[in-house]
Amino acid sequence: MTKLLTMCNEMDIPIVTASDENYVPCLKVMIRSVMDTISKDRRGIFFVIDDNLSSQSKDELEALIDAYSDKAAIEFLTVNRGLYEEFMISDHINTTAYLRISLPELLENSPYNKVLYLDSDTFVLTDVAELYDQNLGDHIIGAVIDPGQAKALARLEVDSHDYYFNSGVMLVDLDQWRKNNVTEKTIQFLEEKEQLIVFHDQDALNAILHDNWKQLHPKWNMQTSLMFDVHPAPTKYYDHLYQSGRNKPAIVHFTGHDKPWNTLENHPYQEQYMQIFTEDKSYEVGAVSYTHLTLPTKA
Repeated sequence: MTKLLTMCNEMDIPIVTASDENYVPCLKVMIRSVMDTISKDRRGIFFVIDDNLSSQSKDELEALIDAYSDKAAIEFLTVNRGLYEEFMISDHINTTAYLRISLPELLENSPYNKVLYLDSDTFVLTDVAELYDQNLGDHIIGAVIDPGQAKALARLEVDSHDYYFNSGVMLVDLDQWRKNNVTEKTIQFLEEKEQLIVFHDQDALNAILHDNWKQLHPKWNMQTSLMFDVHPAPTKYYDHLYQSGRNKPAIVHFTGHDKPWNTLENHPYQEQYMQIFTEDKSYEVGAVSYTHLTLPTKA
């Protein structure tokens, strides 16, 4: 930890994400959307799990944070990537997506007991203090149901009536995570149940955290399928929550293969997102065009 983080206070909101070179343009949008909506008395502390980011990208991210003066700070974290390199990847989900599994260990010496994890393809529309300040009780994480996989625990051979969550937005109790050995159990599931895995680390996290996660209002992770009402809600109550989230989303999550910068169409927040995305002329990193970014995709 840098000396910057020794200056932490109770008004900080620690936010963790993971990024490689391809993610950087989206990460910048996510950071800007957080900071442009955060309460005046709060400070955004960003922990970026660094998957071989270039010096240039780190400089650009630090410059972005500096623009918010003392209201923001950034720290780059390095994980043992070798722990995850043998696990399944695909054309739209790479090893970077697995790195969040190690976040409690990476933050072992930090002063924070609770963090907010955000995928880099999220777009924040409401002050995240409202989310961060929620009480998790005895739950290890808070998350939002994944509408396309709501009843997928049976596929993972898990004997539970709990719902399946999307791991792109998680409020995490670091102490509870460590106490319950979630990292070790998740890696073990990935190793021993490889034949069951479809949605990568998200499947494994659900298999381990079932019945130990708090169901957050869907507005905090309005996945693309939720915005377009693709999947029926599991109950009438959830149907009401889904509609409420569509009417006033707090965090938009661009899940699926279709993204704002390539083939997504008719998404109500696509234009607003792309206005910010294209303001940064460094959206082309090295030889990788933003039209070919490979980001983690959830159902």
